[in-house]
Amino acid sequence: MARFNCIPPVTGTIGPVCIYQMYGRYFMRTRSSLTGKRVKKDPAFRKTMLYAALLGKASRIGSKIYAALPAERKRHTLYRKLTGEAMTWLKYEWKEEEIITYLLKQYGQPVIKLQQEPKVVALRAPFGHKSQRLRDRKGRSVEPIKEKKLPLSLALYRLHDRAFRRQYNQSLTTYPWSEYVMT
Repeated sequence: MARFNCIPPVTGTIGPVCIYQMYGRYFMRTRSSLTGKRVKKDPAFRKTMLYAALLGKASRIGSKIYAALPAERKRHTLYRKLTGEAMTWLKYEWKEEEIITYLLKQYGQPVIKLQQEPKVVALRAPFGHKSQRLRDRKGRSVEPIKEKKLPLSLALYRLHDRAFRRQYNQSLTTYPWSEYVMT
């Protein structure tokens, strides 16, 4: 995949090359050998088309359930979840009516508004330095690895070794062959 450094004159497919924009940059690649006609007719893509048909049916079921929900419950993520569950049950060969009744039973419950409780004022901790805890990818706190204290003899050895290396490296800044370099 090649990247354009300037704006190309056109985007789209020109001969064997496809030019497109992604993340604000322009890229160029070779044209795909797949066509829509081949994907729809070729036996190699039979399962792809089967799952596409199932997803279309699941989407229609999900939209029916989503339309029946109250406005407070409607979120796009819920629609996607409904469609995914409908897809799962269609794979298990459930009928459309069974899926709709099941999903309505699961998600169609009206929202019950409870009496509002009085606001509770939370007291803040006194201002101070908040310790930062390390967290792993799942958000769990991780204890930092404590450094082991070195024995005195090893610490002194390292200290003297550093001083020796500094002194030795300073003596190497004048090169013996610098006198012979032709200018």
